[in-house]
Amino acid sequence: MTTLKRAVSTIQHEMSVGRKNTPDFAWPTVFLALGLLSAFAGAVFLAMNGAIPYLAAAAINTIVIYAIYTVMHEAVHMNISSRRKGLQWVDYTLGSLAGVLLWQFFDHHRADHLVHHRITNHDDDPDISARAGLFGYLFIKLPVVLLSYFNPLALYRRCQELQMSRGRTQRSMAGFAVNSALVLAIVALGYGYELLTLWLVPWWIGQSVMLLMFTWSPHHDHQETSRYRNTRVVEMPGGNALLLGQGYHLIHHMMPGIPWYRYKKTFQDLRPVLEQHDVRIEGVVPNPNPRAAEKAS
Repeated sequence: MTTLKRAVSTIQHEMSVGRKNTPDFAWPTVFLALGLLSAFAGAVFLAMNGAIPYLAAAAINTIVIYAIYTVMHEAVHMNISSRRKGLQWVDYTLGSLAGVLLWQFFDHHRADHLVHHRITNHDDDPDISARAGLFGYLFIKLPVVLLSYFNPLALYRRCQELQMSRGRTQRSMAGFAVNSALVLAIVALGYGYELLTLWLVPWWIGQSVMLLMFTWSPHHDHQETSRYRNTRVVEMPGGNALLLGQGYHLIHHMMPGIPWYRYKKTFQDLRPVLEQHDVRIEGVVPNPNPRAAEKAS
């Protein structure tokens, strides 16, 4: 009974800290979204008008693709509107715009991602394809995942598996059709090279880095399912900015309503409690079973 009371009390404290770190409206995410969308459009415009080299524009757009998933991710959790429920249209709008660049579709990704939160690291976790070693993930599993983005049948089947409503399924499929039509129109107008260098190649690289750092790294080795160890904390110099807060991915899984830019503050506030629960606080290289390593030494 004492252990149970202590656990309940700890969770109550965690929720209290979480509430203090949850804003009424996430303006930094709005600014991030508008800045990234503007950067992408600006890079394309400048490259096509000869103001900057295509390579420079491609590099900018790769960074944009990597970073703009944070906007989609926050939107599917309704973390932009946050406590202002009447402004959830902002989440739908910015999430859908980010989805165009990412070749992801808001309703589908929201349903899929919320399942990931419910069954993190279980065998039927939507992200369980990342259960692999680094090289096996990068060179075997990740390419298959990336290619599946362009498979409309796979998208439709997944919508059915998720038991999405007819309207949400139709919106997801319509999004795929719009993206496909956009690509075909660009090619038909004679801009295939621009499409490849300014969107598709940056997409492949940026999405690969994002999936490595947001899906593989935080959960590796995708075996533990407990509240305090199904994800980890990555601390490294400059990591909070480079990873857009995802070095503290544990905080997101514990309290998904906290925005990305307050993960670190929440972690710092809770660190003594989390250390008592044996959370994984590591560097950039995962060490999924430090207790076993300690015994071996």
